[in-house]
Amino acid sequence: MKSQPHPSLPNIVTQETAPMLLHRPRPAIAPALILLVIAASVTRPAAGQVRDTLAVDSVIPLTPLQVQVLRSNALGARTPYAVAGLGAGELAPTRPTAFLSEALVALPGLQVQNRYNFAVGERFAVRGFGSRSQFGVRGLRIYLDGIPATLPDGQATVDHVDGGALGRVELLRGPAAALYGNGAGGVLLLESSRPDPGRRYILGSEGGSHGLLRLTGAAESGSAGTSSRVQITRLDYGGFRSNPVDGGTYGEAERWTVTARHERELAGGRLSVVAAGVDLDAENPGSLPADSLGDPDRSAWGFNVRQGTGKEIRQAQLGARWVRPLGNGNRDVTAAAWGLTRDLTNPIPNTIIDLGRTALGGRVALGGGSAPVRWDAGLEVEAQRDERRNFDNDGGEAGALTLRQNEAVTGLGGYAALALSPGPVDLHLALRYDRIRFSVEDRLIPADGLDESGNRTLDAWSPSLGASVDVGRIRAFTSFSTFLQTPTTTELANRPDGSGGFNPDLEPTTGWTVEAGVQAQLARRVGLELVGFVTDLRDELIPFEVPSDPGRTYFRNEGESRYKGLEAAARLALEGGVTGRLAYTWVDARFRGGDLDGNRVPGRAPHLLEAVVRQDLERAFWEGGIRLSGSVPTDDDNENEADAYTLLGVRAGLRDLALGGMRITPWVSVQNLLDADYVSSVVVNAFGGRYYEPGPGRTFQVGARAILNR
Repeated sequence: MKSQPHPSLPNIVTQETAPMLLHRPRPAIAPALILLVIAASVTRPAAGQVRDTLAVDSVIPLTPLQVQVLRSNALGARTPYAVAGLGAGELAPTRPTAFLSEALVALPGLQVQNRYNFAVGERFAVRGFGSRSQFGVRGLRIYLDGIPATLPDGQATVDHVDGGALGRVELLRGPAAALYGNGAGGVLLLESSRPDPGRRYILGSEGGSHGLLRLTGAAESGSAGTSSRVQITRLDYGGFRSNPVDGGTYGEAERWTVTARHERELAGGRLSVVAAGVDLDAENPGSLPADSLGDPDRSAWGFNVRQGTGKEIRQAQLGARWVRPLGNGNRDVTAAAWGLTRDLTNPIPNTIIDLGRTALGGRVALGGGSAPVRWDAGLEVEAQRDERRNFDNDGGEAGALTLRQNEAVTGLGGYAALALSPGPVDLHLALRYDRIRFSVEDRLIPADGLDESGNRTLDAWSPSLGASVDVGRIRAFTSFSTFLQTPTTTELANRPDGSGGFNPDLEPTTGWTVEAGVQAQLARRVGLELVGFVTDLRDELIPFEVPSDPGRTYFRNEGESRYKGLEAAARLALEGGVTGRLAYTWVDARFRGGDLDGNRVPGRAPHLLEAVVRQDLERAFWEGGIRLSGSVPTDDDNENEADAYTLLGVRAGLRDLALGGMRITPWVSVQNLLDADYVSSVVVNAFGGRYYEPGPGRTFQVGARAILNR
C-alpha cells in the first residue's frame, strides 16, 4: 500500500536542493545563478510552440509523487523523515544513461563519485556514509523493484541497474534502521518504468566519446488490471585512460542488462513479479599519485595493466511481491520473496578473487488503522552464502591458491511502527530488532593444522522517534534514530596479515542521528526544503592499504566521529514549460578523540551543489546542468586532498518526430563543457599516495529514442 502525497505541500519527494550557498565550495557560483536567471526570465514562446501553455496568471502545480520508501500507510504522508525523489519527468529518456549517476542528479544529501570505471562502479554516499567503499556501495540500503540490491551483510552492488529503465527514484536520508535495518546512510529505492495503457515497442541508441555505444530495446503493454515490461540493453565503453604498457586505452567494458516486470490482480490483491540480470566484463585502470595527474592522456596505472585488473560478473535475480487490502481497506498485508545468484572473477593487483554467491529472503508485513492511530509491523528473513577462493595474481593469470573458505550470513529482523495524529501534529514511534550471524568455514587448512573457521553474531535494537506539524503550506519535522552498520563479508575476510577466516578485531559501527527540517510551498510554483542533522558514530570503519598488497583495501575501526550537515532542496515549475531543480549539501565529518581528533573524515566533499534547468517545448527541449564540488580529503591525516571543481553540461533535442508510424526523439549532449581537469573519485588512504581517479575531459554524445505503438 502506498503512502499518499500530502494534500497541500509540494512533496519534496520530487525535489532537489535549494540554493543554499553557506559554506559554498571554492569554484565560482556564477554559472549556477546564470542557470536560475535563465529559467526565471524565459518568456512564453509564441502560440503553438509550447506544450500546455498556461495563462500568465495561472497556477502551475508541482507534480506530487506517492511515497513508497516508507513501505505502508503506517507512517502516513506527514512523515518526520527527510525523503526526496525523482519521477518519470526528471528521469527523462532524453539524457545519457550509460552511468547511473547521470540519472541521480540533484538529490539532496546524495553524492555520487563517478569513477568512469565499470570494474569498481560508482561510489554512493548519503550524508557522508558510503565513501569508504572502493567497490560496491556501503552504508546505504538499495532496492530495485522491491528486490534488495543490499545483501544481509550490508554490501550493495548496482551493476545490474539500467539507468535508462528507471521510472522512479526515492531517497530516504538518515538512519533507516527502524524500517530496514543495517544501514546508517539511508535507503535508495529504484523502480523501473511502468507502462502506460496500450502496447508499444521502444528502441534506443546512444553513442559518443571514448567508444561509448549503448543499444536498448523494450516491449511493454498495459491495461486496467495487468501490465508487463521487459528491457534489454547492450553497452560498450572503450574508456578514456591510456594504456602505458601496450598502447591504446585501458578501462574497456562490455555489459548486457535485462529488466523485466509483470503486474496483475491476484486473489483480491496486486502481484508484482520482477527480474533483473547482468553480464559484465570490465577493466580496472586504477588510481594515480598526484604527480601523474598532469598526464594529458590520463594514463592507467601500469601495474594494474600488467596484472590484468578488472571484473567479470554474471548475476541473475527474481522476486515477487503481493499486496492485498483487508477488511474495509484500513488494513493491508504484504508478502514478498526474492533470490539471486552472482558469480564474480575479480583480478586486483596482487590477488585474483573468485566468488560464487547465492542469496534469498522474504518479508511479511501487516499495516492498518486510520487517523488518529495507524500502525505497521513486519518480519524479514535473509540468507547469503559465499564460496570464496583467492589466488596469487601472476600477470593476470591465477597462481597459487591462497584462500578457500565458505562464508554465510543470516539476518532476522522484526519491526513495529505507530503513528498518532492529534490534530495537525503527527507523532511517530518505531522499534526494530536485527540479529545478523556471520560464519566462515576454512577450506584451506595448512600443514600446521590451524583451522580459522568461526562465527560472529551482531545484534541491536534500533528505536526511532519523530514528530511533524503542518501550518498552512509549511511543514516542520524532527526525528531521532539509532543505527547498526555491520562490516561486510569482504571487509571481514580481508585481513592485513593474509590469514583466513574473519577479522576478529573488526567491530560494527553504531550511533545515532537527530535531524530537523522544514518544507514549504510558495504559490504552487516553488517547493523548498531545508534539513539539518547531527550524527554521532562509534567504531567507524576506515579503509586503508598496506605496502605488501597495494591496490587491496583493508578496514579498521576508528574511535568516534561526528557528522553534521545541512541539506537544502528546491524545485521550480514555471510557465513556458520551464522546470528547475537545485541541490546543495554540506557535510562536516570529523574524527573525535585520539591522534586524529578534529581531522576531517576522508573520502567525501564537504560541499556539493547541483542544479538543472530544463525547458520542454512542443517539438523540442533543452537542458543545462552544473555540478560544483568542494575539495575532498584523501587520507586520515588530511595531508592531501583532491581539488574542488566545476562541471557544466548541456543537452538539447527534438521531440516526437513522426517517421513511418514511429515517434522519434533525437538528442545531443556535451558534458564537461569547459574541458576541466578534475578528480572524479578518490581512494581513501591508498598506499603510495595513489589517491586520485581522474575524470574525462569534454565528452560528446548523441542519441535517439523511437516508440512504435501497436
